[in-house]
Amino acid sequence: MAGLVNKIIRKLFSKRKLKSEPLGQEEEILLHTMMEYSRIISQYIPYFNTLSSPEKQRFIKRTWFFRRSKIFHYIGLEEKEEIAALVSAAAVQLTFGLRRYKLSYFKHIYIMPDAYQFEKPGDLYIGHVSPKGIYLSWKHFLQGYENAADNVNVAIHEMAHALEYNNFINHADADPKFRVDFQLFPVVYGPALAHMITTKRSYLRSYAYTNIREFWAVSVETFFENPAALKTTMPKLYYVICEILKQDPLALHRNTTIV
Repeated sequence: MAGLVNKIIRKLFSKRKLKSEPLGQEEEILLHTMMEYSRIISQYIPYFNTLSSPEKQRFIKRTWFFRRSKIFHYIGLEEKEEIAALVSAAAVQLTFGLRRYKLSYFKHIYIMPDAYQFEKPGDLYIGHVSPKGIYLSWKHFLQGYENAADNVNVAIHEMAHALEYNNFINHADADPKFRVDFQLFPVVYGPALAHMITTKRSYLRSYAYTNIREFWAVSVETFFENPAALKTTMPKLYYVICEILKQDPLALHRNTTIV
């Protein structure tokens, strides 16, 4: 299957694709799916549009395989393949520099139309991660990509939690390199927390200082939403996240050697 996917993606991004050999029925269906993925992702996720053509090919390939590895549940929401594609693309955006990108501990992703209650009555969530799966509000997913100025992106936030969970709770699929690199993060958390307490100011929103896990998730949101501002205001944090995620949103090209 991987060979067929590679063939279709090369055809999709080839300037000579109209002159190439005819495709079989299975290949035509897959090509249509990949075209739809490319169209919808380019429409909603600005990150994708900053990639080079080889990087876009890898991004679409990973999105397709990530989506196939999950079961999507639509709670009070009409099932749409574009929702699964975009949620998968958000995970791929976060893990684009890593070799292990499928967050394999999580088999189930739950999509709700809006904020929802969980556990305690009255408490509303727009996303959370638990051993049962990844949960997201579709309304807030879209808002996260519509407005980068607020440094809030629930999809990236929850995928950041899922990535940490996958590597530190799920030892069967832990990425040893990620676990080693992640040890850099507490080193920047302490000084950042101390600075916020002392000055009452931080480029990150206050929720980041709830605990170190929220500091990680909020920092990663900001890393993708406004990388230049984070690099200017909190350069040590910025470079640590670059090292952990193996990508730099401000670089001209990402690492295209990873498959």
